[in-house]
Amino acid sequence: MGRRPSIPWEECSEFLLVCGSEHEPYRFSVRVVERIRDLVPYDQAICLMLDGNRKIVRKHFVGVPERWSQMYLNYYSKSVTDDFSLTSDAFEIAGRGYVDLIDWRDIDWIHDDFMDNYIKPRNLSESLSFVLFDLKGSPATIFCLDRLNDGRFSDCEVEVVRLLTAHLSNLYKNLFVRPTGQVRMWDGAVGAGDLTPREREVLDLLCQGIKPVYIARELHISLGTANKHIAHIYRKLGVDNKQELLVKLLGK
Repeated sequence: MGRRPSIPWEECSEFLLVCGSEHEPYRFSVRVVERIRDLVPYDQAICLMLDGNRKIVRKHFVGVPERWSQMYLNYYSKSVTDDFSLTSDAFEIAGRGYVDLIDWRDIDWIHDDFMDNYIKPRNLSESLSFVLFDLKGSPATIFCLDRLNDGRFSDCEVEVVRLLTAHLSNLYKNLFVRPTGQVRMWDGAVGAGDLTPREREVLDLLCQGIKPVYIARELHISLGTANKHIAHIYRKLGVDNKQELLVKLLGK
């Protein structure tokens, strides 16, 4: 039986205390990616904050040359598909978060634009990524730690990231908790009292500008079911489309 990695518990505790002192999502995310380097050294790192439609709303790069960061933001973040896309499904594992280790040398047989013109020219060896989710379980911030030139992450370093991600996820979600008694955009609108609990969830997401396909993902329902809820919301609130809905809510 192999030995378990030796976790630097005291350093992990200090890291979590420092990150937990931040109370705004972007500052929290920046603190995480900059301070985790003391526990898990990396050559370059990327931190991307996403909205409900999986679009990048804020970003923070560490050690990534401007050429590569702009290439990713302006092209590859929108064009890459399947496993390496921002729109690929990442599901939170209860109590563990989501952590993924990619050894680019193991998949160097793939020859496409992303691999040939982005991954290989950067001399990427391994990428250790982890994801923090919002209260609905949708990916909200993606972190990617990179090792270059045949560098590898040790078993202990991967285990540290797994451990920290579980705790960071709870700290992060607390930043999005709605204060008790906070008024929603649709509170007081005529017809809002007739909405079911699920329709209220859907309406909350609609008011955040989230598209039906991502509402379905967040609530773990089919797109058809999401659209049915939206149709019921429109009928109960006396509107025909999203534009009329927003006009009504803003003018109530």
